[in-house]
Amino acid sequence: MKLIYDEQSLVDNQMYKYDQYLHNRVNKYTGSGRTLVIYYNINDQHTTDSFGMNDIYQFIGKESPLRYDRIVNFPLLDFSPLTPQESNASQTSVRNYALNGDTFVIPGTIMPKENDMFIVKHLNMNNLFRVTSVTQDGLNTDGSYKITYELYSTDNSAIENLNRQVVKECVTDLQTVGGSDLTPIIGRDDYNHRSRLIKMVNDMIENYISRFYDHRHNCLIYKRAGESLFDPCGNLFMAKHGLLIDDNSNENIVLNPDKLRIHDIDFLYQKSPFKWIERDAPLRYLDSFKYHINKSYNYPDSSFVRFGDNDIDVMIPNDPWCISPECEQYFPDEVVSIFDNEADIRTCKECDCRCCPQRSICCRHIKCQRYDYVSMIHDFIYGKITSMKDLSLYTGDQLFDNYDSKELYLWTPIIIYIIKKILTMKE
Repeated sequence: MKLIYDEQSLVDNQMYKYDQYLHNRVNKYTGSGRTLVIYYNINDQHTTDSFGMNDIYQFIGKESPLRYDRIVNFPLLDFSPLTPQESNASQTSVRNYALNGDTFVIPGTIMPKENDMFIVKHLNMNNLFRVTSVTQDGLNTDGSYKITYELYSTDNSAIENLNRQVVKECVTDLQTVGGSDLTPIIGRDDYNHRSRLIKMVNDMIENYISRFYDHRHNCLIYKRAGESLFDPCGNLFMAKHGLLIDDNSNENIVLNPDKLRIHDIDFLYQKSPFKWIERDAPLRYLDSFKYHINKSYNYPDSSFVRFGDNDIDVMIPNDPWCISPECEQYFPDEVVSIFDNEADIRTCKECDCRCCPQRSICCRHIKCQRYDYVSMIHDFIYGKITSMKDLSLYTGDQLFDNYDSKELYLWTPIIIYIIKKILTMKE
């Protein structure tokens, strides 16, 4: 028996995502020659010059009011060929060489400014260039900047003095240039932390797929102790946001957002915790979020029935005020009580666990303070996560220490969503 696909959704989900990938990254700029430079972008916060008053009497040196962010591996497009022409043969000063040109700054990276500096790395000279003018590229609708530059100096001491005016060291994450999610220009320490967070998320995705992905049905199913559980809202949530997509992988999973092929899936989704998280988890709508179980044979258009897997339980969200004994909860009462309080009400500490006689029967991930995934959801609810520095690098380890629990199946998509959302914040 062959698995029957909805051809239109299959094409839409795959082709759109790959088209989006090809057009949102630096790939769309490969037609233009790229030159990597060390770019010195004026730092407005630390520069004391009054812009527009033409009172800069020294660009580089002890008396210069300019301060810079130093950006390594910064790409410039359509860099003009360097063809020096000596304008005054009787002088040897480098300023008598008419060495200038134009180049373009990729949108979404930095805002170039007059008197920015840059060094072309692959030249075998200490060529320091100064930006003389900046204009918006009117022919390019994506917001490129056209900059005009001139050779400022070939003296190594000028570069040394310029480096003394640097107040922030940055790097260019070339894999994110041209995208709309991650900031391509980032501080060196932040870049290292973000790289480790991204690696952690990718490990979480790989671990989650290895535990719960069902190749036959192309969805995530919890199968433990004779129980088979499918969450259609969680499946839709992961499909909508591409949570299982790794940009550096060629083996990504593209989920069908309506696995059950039911007309009211969007209505049911409104009752799920996933819609609540999408709305930035408003506290006034916090609840345990309830669901009941339907058997998969009630969905004849799904692949479950076509393959004869009629024993799979399907989670259907209920209204939060439902008092039916058949209702179960996404979040246990203990977790909801933690979420209800802005302060951390837990008393146990991780360091006390090793000697605790209740360790073997304790829900440590719920009762221990800080740096667990319950804390992450709690802090997200109250807006306490304001940058990626507030994210722990141990969340993935602590999450999957719960082995194959139902919580691991239900909550991991929420955790991945929160981390990815925080990573896109502009610092």
